[in-house]
Amino acid sequence: MTLTRERKKRSAASPELAKLRSEIVKTSKEAQGQMGFYMKHIETGTSITIDADKIFPLGGVFKLAVMVETYRQIDAGMISIDERIELETRHYCIGEGLLQYMQPGLKPTVGDLLALMIIGTDNTASEMLWKRIGIQSVNMLIRDLGLARTSIYMPYRESFLMSMGYGPYKDLSIPEAARRWKGLSDIDRMKALNETDRQAANLSIEEFRKKYESIYGVKLQKRLKTQRIYDEVFDNVGTPGEIGVLLEKIVKHEIVSPKACEMMLSLLMRQQSTASMSCLISPDIPVALKSGDTAFSVANAGVIYVSSDSHVVLCCFFKNMVEGHKAVQAEAKIARLVYDFFSRFRL
Repeated sequence: MTLTRERKKRSAASPELAKLRSEIVKTSKEAQGQMGFYMKHIETGTSITIDADKIFPLGGVFKLAVMVETYRQIDAGMISIDERIELETRHYCIGEGLLQYMQPGLKPTVGDLLALMIIGTDNTASEMLWKRIGIQSVNMLIRDLGLARTSIYMPYRESFLMSMGYGPYKDLSIPEAARRWKGLSDIDRMKALNETDRQAANLSIEEFRKKYESIYGVKLQKRLKTQRIYDEVFDNVGTPGEIGVLLEKIVKHEIVSPKACEMMLSLLMRQQSTASMSCLISPDIPVALKSGDTAFSVANAGVIYVSSDSHVVLCCFFKNMVEGHKAVQAEAKIARLVYDFFSRFRL
């Protein structure tokens, strides 16, 4: 006999749920870092939280909010998905993505940039979109949604440049700059970002890459030794719980139009990332996912489509890690544990 929704909810809240939580905690220890965890089954409200209100570096997960704000402005008629944005020197960003290898003058559409930013986690694409929609607009969206502990204001280009000595803190050590930054208001932080942007406006991508590699190594091997304090302070930050709320609003079509929400989920299902937590789940199971990492953190935020009427929001973040690949492996095992648990409870 098919369980009613209320009976299903009670069964999911049974001792098996406590066992799942215990297995998640045990697996998290393999990562050798601090975990923040948020899980919610949307249809029943069944949830597990572990330090879900703690603040973590977001890495590329910040692009979720850039995507949402872009679609909000599309819905509002402020921009068009077919609008073309010209690639300029001031947009180039190192790290992930192919656009950094393209010549200035290329004119991808807003839709192209959204696909590149989410599917290919392209840093230059996120820079182009963010500057088009307004740097402050994303944090304003976050505040309007009531996500008080999440702060998304730092484009990757400016983040990389500040870590290289550009901007107002070029004469300070990273710990000194971190202490100064913590005490700044949002307005003063925007002034610092604008100053950094102006100083490097004419920096070619080739010189950008050369200077960064001279500091951190071609394979960024020196980055892990020197940039931990920087990433923990200057990166966009958020909590697993608040990013989970953002994802739930997308799934439930509560944040922009239903069409836009479905377009966002479609992009997230196609994300390509070596830090993905979905690698141990069958390719036949859709997972709408955004991953990110910094020098000592890994973040995964996604929605597992257990079935057409069973969805689990899962945000698993690690920081203060010893080795990043261990956190990625732990997050993949945790995602599989969660999927296996809910696949036994059909609505």
